[in-house]
Amino acid sequence: MRPTTCHPAACAAACAVAALITACCAADEKVSWLTARGNPERTGNLDGMAGPRIPKVSWAYKAQEHYVASPVVGDKRIYASGLGAFNTPQFHCLSIDPEAEQRRLWTKTAPYVTRPTVCSPAIVDGLCVFGDGMHQTDGAVLYCVQADSGRPVWQYDVPGKLVHLEGAPTVVGDRVLIGGGDAGVLCVGLKQVSLEGKKRSFAEVDALLAKRWAELVAKYEEDKKKDPDFAVPPSEEALPKAVPELIWQQGKGIWHVDAPVAVGGSYALVASAYLDHEKVGRRSLLCVRMRDGSLKWEVPLKINPWAGSTIVGDLVLVACSSIRFDPKLIGSAEGEVVAVGLRDGKVRWRKDVPGGVLSPVCVRGSTAYFTATDGKVRAWDIRSGRDVWTYDAGHGFFAGVAVAGNRLYAADLKGVVHALDVDKGTKQWAHNLATDPVVQSPCMVYASPVVHGGKVYVATCNLEGPHADQPCAVVCIGEGAGGENDPLARIEVDAAGRTVRIPCFVAKRKLPTLQEIYPVEVIATFPSPRGQKAHEAVVVYEARPSEIHKALEALGLKPGAPARQDAGPQGPEVAIGLETTRLTGRPRLVPIEKTVIDRRTGKPLPPLTWRFTGSARKQPDPDKDETFYGADLTGTLITIFPVTEDTVFQADLTMEDGRLLVLETNRNLLPAEGMRMTLVIQAK
Repeated sequence: MRPTTCHPAACAAACAVAALITACCAADEKVSWLTARGNPERTGNLDGMAGPRIPKVSWAYKAQEHYVASPVVGDKRIYASGLGAFNTPQFHCLSIDPEAEQRRLWTKTAPYVTRPTVCSPAIVDGLCVFGDGMHQTDGAVLYCVQADSGRPVWQYDVPGKLVHLEGAPTVVGDRVLIGGGDAGVLCVGLKQVSLEGKKRSFAEVDALLAKRWAELVAKYEEDKKKDPDFAVPPSEEALPKAVPELIWQQGKGIWHVDAPVAVGGSYALVASAYLDHEKVGRRSLLCVRMRDGSLKWEVPLKINPWAGSTIVGDLVLVACSSIRFDPKLIGSAEGEVVAVGLRDGKVRWRKDVPGGVLSPVCVRGSTAYFTATDGKVRAWDIRSGRDVWTYDAGHGFFAGVAVAGNRLYAADLKGVVHALDVDKGTKQWAHNLATDPVVQSPCMVYASPVVHGGKVYVATCNLEGPHADQPCAVVCIGEGAGGENDPLARIEVDAAGRTVRIPCFVAKRKLPTLQEIYPVEVIATFPSPRGQKAHEAVVVYEARPSEIHKALEALGLKPGAPARQDAGPQGPEVAIGLETTRLTGRPRLVPIEKTVIDRRTGKPLPPLTWRFTGSARKQPDPDKDETFYGADLTGTLITIFPVTEDTVFQADLTMEDGRLLVLETNRNLLPAEGMRMTLVIQAK
């Protein structure tokens, strides 16, 4: 089979492709994500750093859109393809800085991107490459933009029926390979471009586009002076479009390629599906030569290889599923993993799976790791297919795994992220995003997680199912407190003195994400962003409220109930204070009322009655009977006014008092923001 177009130059770097794809400097500025899941082994990690020992959501970018494709991290940014209302394209670049004042850095949407986006990008040399189109859409565009600004560089139109760019592009040297649905496989030049009919260098293209943009901006400013009501802001659509060179195209109208293309040495592995309804495509794993796209070998498959292939040495592992991303069909899903020799195309082994395998197999060392729709994470020996271990998550998987350090991470269709020991398959932790106080939204996960810089990044999806159209999020899970060896989460109980001591810090009153400083409403909560009231608090802390509750019960106190409309707070009375060395240089206990003043009068609160109310229990996921101690979700430990039932201690003030008082922290008494203190609860 001859390629449609053939470039005469051979790919000089083809033999070193695996090294090129996996190479990655430690500094964020030099991260390159050159193929699906970051490397031919599909590990979802490049720096080798394991994720958190104890999970805590550092931040969540929430939006009314759905994330089907895996996010990609590079250059201190994360890139995510989203589906907005009516499948409108939403390709985001987000900051991964936990303290970022503006999480979203730039977005590409209509009219620049015209079709749905479910394609993970490739990041290389300051460029971001991604495609559009999905499922039944016709025609697609491959885009290249500046990774830091989103400014257009080039775009390549791929016309045709059932043509779409769903699988992540793979960059090898100066070439970009991508599957195009019924367009087969395309190979274009990354930096070989033409603009306005002339071949130009990247520098020339950048200069010309910058000039044209300046002209559009100048015209807009002039139009605003003439008639501001009718002045139209400049659009990137008005810029001339550079076009990359097509080096070769293979399988047009014969294959149907939605999975990412894998590259090993001088060969590219293509996973082609057969569409039963449309009667198009070919259900095969194909190996083509990198130099011109000519076919080397083909292996027929009995199940569609939607997940694509993984390469390790001379072995190719292809993951197959009888269904696509359709939750309604999980019960009937079947799967298979097939191992094929890269050089000769001979099947080494193949094994059935009692569930569809919809994401690539991940390989580290001699072990293959993958998920399936039957709710299992499996580890198999790559040479024989022998079972090594199996983990049962209890819920199905569309998303695959990420492996970093000694841990494996997988996210299921109930929004639970599982961390497993990579050698034994034993659970290290499981974190429910739906119940997390930062995320707070029931969700599914279609996109495989990514691990970078010791953090786990997960993007959620609610396209279908019981929570359809609920908000989704791109989530960063970092290192949290609460472990038995974590001093910040350790509370001290003095039975003789009937006290509980809790490490804490003076809260920041102005958060970078907020425009103003809000009045104080609570005494203690989790730090931002987990603590929803962190910007209205005196101190923040890391211990679990339910553990503090148990400590009070151990002292003989029985909790009452938080205030309601018809009744004030109920429960035994306690005294609350902060231990500080400010002013005297020696530890002294200050009643909590003195740490808060009325902004208008400058006077501290009068002595209040504080009660051990205990927290109401919450059921975050309506599909589960499981309930949680409410304060563990929000972190709110002590409230001044009855603003929530998710609290452990509450004062006797009412909401009417809250309307009369405008409270601020007493900076003459408290140490500087962020300084360590001790919160002391004493039973009376």
